Amino acid sequence: MNNELLQRIIEEVVSRLKKRAESTLSLSVAQLREIEPRTLCCQYSSLHLLQADLPLLEQIAEGCADNMSVVTIHEALACGVRVKISLQHRLLPAIPVRKLARLPLEFSDELGRIIVLHPDKLLSYADVAQLKGGVLVLRRRCVVTALAQDAVGTRNVQLIKQE
Repeated sequence: MNNELLQRIIEEVVSRLKKRAESTLSLSVAQLREIEPRTLCCQYSSLHLLQADLPLLEQIAEGCADNMSVVTIHEALACGVRVKISLQHRLLPAIPVRKLARLPLEFSDELGRIIVLHPDKLLSYADVAQLKGGVLVLRRRCVVTALAQDAVGTRNVQLIKQE
């Protein structure tokens, strides 16, 4: 192999990696079922799943191998693809916070506000201090300190406790 051919191959690889680093794929839940996981991992650096429903979120949390959408999401995470899931605000009290918080997922609501899942039993000032707006979803029996409650008000963060 001569130097020119090797140089062209290197340039092509670099070009494809740059293109991948800047590309995001936005899909509905139905479209996610049909995409090939290898294509997703090779061509995109981030995936935005639009309007996920509660059963899918529960299956993602459980790692259900029967659902192709769940398998695709877990394979994308394993390949280093950033996965952002948008969901309806009304679903927040019912989502499996503790299990989903373990996964490197990003969440937002239908208005684009950031959703942060807090899986611990105590919400302290340190947990709220790093937030600037958005929604913080707490477990059912989470204790909120007085200082954290004050910080929630000043930082424009909405607290939602699970039912």
